[in-house]
Amino acid sequence: MASGGNGDLKEAFDKYSKFGKTEAQVKEKDLRIESKNIQKMMKDGGVVDSKYTTQLLDNDIARVLGKLTTGGTYAKGVKTFELQGFKQLIDQVADSKKTSSDQIISQISSTGGPSLANVTTTANKNITGRMTDTSHYTGSHKERFDSEGHGKGKEGRADEAKNTGYVGNYKGQGTYDKK
Repeated sequence: MASGGNGDLKEAFDKYSKFGKTEAQVKEKDLRIESKNIQKMMKDGGVVDSKYTTQLLDNDIARVLGKLTTGGTYAKGVKTFELQGFKQLIDQVADSKKTSSDQIISQISSTGGPSLANVTTTANKNITGRMTDTSHYTGSHKERFDSEGHGKGKEGRADEAKNTGYVGNYKGQGTYDKK
């Protein structure tokens, strides 16, 4: 089992397991980390490199999950790790890389949390701004927005039929009894 730096490991585990989740998911008692967040953690920490690729990491994840499910620790079909299972994964990664678990833990804890580097941004804000400016819209598209440029919702998209029983173009609706 991984021994050194358990406090740092738990802190990194908490940060990466919460990454990309909603507040309701974070409030759950049993915090678990998904394989995509494990991959992000290992890439950010420099554990995944040209020799130890993400495919090898996926193999280690599957191997450890297989051991945990057949051993009865996890229910069948579980694809996420809790902290104890994550420590076993670190031991497996260390065996695969032929290094110590403490070195893997130090690499992980040195990240400081998930990074937002290389996150997709808007390619050209001028073009996007021009395409979403509702003042340039014409025809039926113009009717979908109010004067401030906010969408009207369904009333801007569809003409609702009045099911009053009268013929569609009858102009004297409600005047029959007034004769």
